Amino acid sequence: MAAFKIKKKRLKELIDSLTKEYRVFIPVESDGVSSFKEVTSDSHLPTINSHNTDRPPKEIFFPQTETLFTYKEGKISPPEQPNTKYRTPNTDKIAIFGASPCDVKSFSLLDRLFGMERNVAKCSGYKDAYWINRRTNALIFTIGCNYPLSTCFCNWLNGGPFTKEGSDLLLTDIGEDFLVEPCSQNGEEFIKTKGLPIQKAAKVDIKRASTVRKEAESTLSEPVDITSLKEGLDTLWDNPVWNEIAYKCLSCAACSYLCPTCYCFDIQDERAGNARGKRIRVWDSCMFSLFTKEASGHNPRPSSKERMRQRIMHKFNYFVENLGDFGCVGCGRCIRSCPVNMDIREVINTIKNVKLTISNEK
Repeated sequence: MAAFKIKKKRLKELIDSLTKEYRVFIPVESDGVSSFKEVTSDSHLPTINSHNTDRPPKEIFFPQTETLFTYKEGKISPPEQPNTKYRTPNTDKIAIFGASPCDVKSFSLLDRLFGMERNVAKCSGYKDAYWINRRTNALIFTIGCNYPLSTCFCNWLNGGPFTKEGSDLLLTDIGEDFLVEPCSQNGEEFIKTKGLPIQKAAKVDIKRASTVRKEAESTLSEPVDITSLKEGLDTLWDNPVWNEIAYKCLSCAACSYLCPTCYCFDIQDERAGNARGKRIRVWDSCMFSLFTKEASGHNPRPSSKERMRQRIMHKFNYFVENLGDFGCVGCGRCIRSCPVNMDIREVINTIKNVKLTISNEK
């Protein structure tokens, strides 16, 4: 595919053109926390940090709290759409500008879970209309990570700071410009038909981008081979290693709330008067003690050991078995945000070492 470039000073022009057809979300920093917000009439340029945001953009497609429907006197109605001053006529089309490659890869993984067929080896038989409706016409502008953080380990999971999986267009920061590469048919058509402030890239631009990528990739730690991790976990259900791994976990769930691939949710009905109210879906976490507590009072996961085992088994065993890939993209948010400094990379290495020890003893 041909490569193009756009000057950074023309980014606002590009984003303004997107808002004519899409609801546009960009990375914004507020009170020291970076997350994705919808562009409004008074929005500024996106915050470009060359690494992932504090909060993952999955909430654009899978909100932390969303109304599934309202009901009144036995009649069910779709939820009312939020009002914004900058809402375009076609509210179903979403554009994300500035997502990191790891986060865009997470969209592909959740596509499998929520039943959206997107050229994947395995896909859930269940189809979640709420996710699919938002994802169907989405356009994704990915910005590569020139400066990966020390907590990033995307290269452990077949990723990298410039991975194209799930992207429509990949942007690489090359100084005063971004190199722009279409990664899908949607991306190619967008460049051809929209009359954007983009020009053909020169050989020197492509070479500069190649240098930037090599330098970024060289800063990542050496990847650990985790291809046999799933099989190793199959044998460790009752192993005391889970006590070692979970002993300092607070079950605060910061790791799962900031994880781009976690998707546990609860369903609640909120009454707003006699015979009327709404049904909402709200994020939940397997790390909470109430997550599996039954009405009888029995809890099959009574301690952090069982809950930690569930989290690790789900990401590196069950997800692989059911959907054909690890349920982790190596974004490092769980490492950065853990109040007791748990590091999932150390957990993986601990499991690998225990499995190796067991194999040697046999």
